[in-house]
Amino acid sequence: MTDEKKVAVITGGGRGIGKAIALFFAQKGIDVAIAGRTLSRLKETVSEIEALGGSGLAVQTDVGVPDDVEKLFDKTLNTFGRLDILVNNAGIAQTTESILDLDLSYLDSIYNTDFKGVYLCSREAARTMVPQKSGSIINISSVHGLVSLPCLVYGPIKAAVNHFTKILARDLAEYMIRVNCIAPGYVHTDMSVELGRDISLFLKNIPMHVPIPPEDIAELAYFLASDKSRYITGAVIAADAGGSSDGGWRAYGK
Repeated sequence: MTDEKKVAVITGGGRGIGKAIALFFAQKGIDVAIAGRTLSRLKETVSEIEALGGSGLAVQTDVGVPDDVEKLFDKTLNTFGRLDILVNNAGIAQTTESILDLDLSYLDSIYNTDFKGVYLCSREAARTMVPQKSGSIINISSVHGLVSLPCLVYGPIKAAVNHFTKILARDLAEYMIRVNCIAPGYVHTDMSVELGRDISLFLKNIPMHVPIPPEDIAELAYFLASDKSRYITGAVIAADAGGSSDGGWRAYGK
């Protein structure tokens, strides 16, 4: 980063990866506006940011609702006076079910948060970043968007986020706005625990056999937001302990 004070909007900042990114950014001197549906979690994160000596803003937001997104960015600009970084982290995960059993409500809810939310927040951020001819947008995707895994809605939506990242990066490059994507593998968070999946089975089938701490994703996000990555745009970076590189190795007994 430069010495000039930066401001970031982080969606899904009340817990998990989003919270880790918010706290890491605050430690680096970035003012942070965090958005999410559960206001109590957002306020807890802001309290932790302030305990670190940083400045935080909690904005209850459904990223799939255009009016909510506009209010989020208006409040950020009114509070901090600028916008430099957007981290599109808000997301809904999915249980592994057959298409024969999957509730259709998943289709709308995951699309609205995991893709429409990324689109709406990116559009709103661009409205501020284009005139200033600077900015960094970081999308949080998933290894599910890179390889075939048993999440029939979540996986394709995350693949759409990956592709959206590349298109938007090309669209905004002339304004010196960079757009990149992080595709995490198994990150140990509250959400991953709530899904009730067998963690030991996950770790057994990840080449490095370790879960990824949310703080590692936060460090990567900070790098992508910083001037050290000033010529990186349109990248989709897997942070998955080797998960997406595995392919069909186990079919060969490896």
